[in-house]
Amino acid sequence: MLEGYYIVENTGVVPAERRFKFKDLKAWGYDLHLGTIDGKEAYFVSKAGTREEGETYTQDGKEYHISETQREIPKDARLLARIVIERGQPYLEFWLDTEEGNFPLAKEDPRLILHRFWTEKKFNQLEKHVGSVGLTTDFFKDRVFVKSLPLPYEEYPPKVRRVLREVRDIHRDMTGFGRFVFQYFGEEDKAHQYRLWWLLPTIHLFDVEVSNEVDKVLAMLD
Repeated sequence: MLEGYYIVENTGVVPAERRFKFKDLKAWGYDLHLGTIDGKEAYFVSKAGTREEGETYTQDGKEYHISETQREIPKDARLLARIVIERGQPYLEFWLDTEEGNFPLAKEDPRLILHRFWTEKKFNQLEKHVGSVGLTTDFFKDRVFVKSLPLPYEEYPPKVRRVLREVRDIHRDMTGFGRFVFQYFGEEDKAHQYRLWWLLPTIHLFDVEVSNEVDKVLAMLD
């Protein structure tokens, strides 16, 4: 990929923490509960559909009681999440920030959550073309069938240029950070031939709307 490439790049500090909506938490596969942990009032999560209101259960040596399963983020509270790297492994930590304090909800492997989330939402392009997941996540896609030289930008057809505009819009309006490297080799049997490598901040991919837009862009030239 060292010749004939086009770059869309927004540099700076990689975002590692952000706020999310209730629909994002549901998409990750969790229910949010208000209840008690060892008798102390708290918010906590369980895997979606596995627990009921009024249920008491023990997990990791702690007793949980569910008073109410939430239908939205509580008023005056924020759902926050961040990516951390520990001993070379990434984790997604998320918690509820309320006026009464912070309530840790879970610390999970982000790769497992993204797989579950993308599969449920049928974001097939993300699932198929993802490479590595850390503070950033990269996607690689190779649709070159006939060996040839990549074309200069001036020879890109309108549809290809539209894809590049969509990428710029995602970087500007949704993620604030990213690197998109693209090579275009023309059409063969009415199919676009191209390679791309796309680096994005992992934390933003947990947003349903962002993942949806990225998945659509990855599919635009197929």
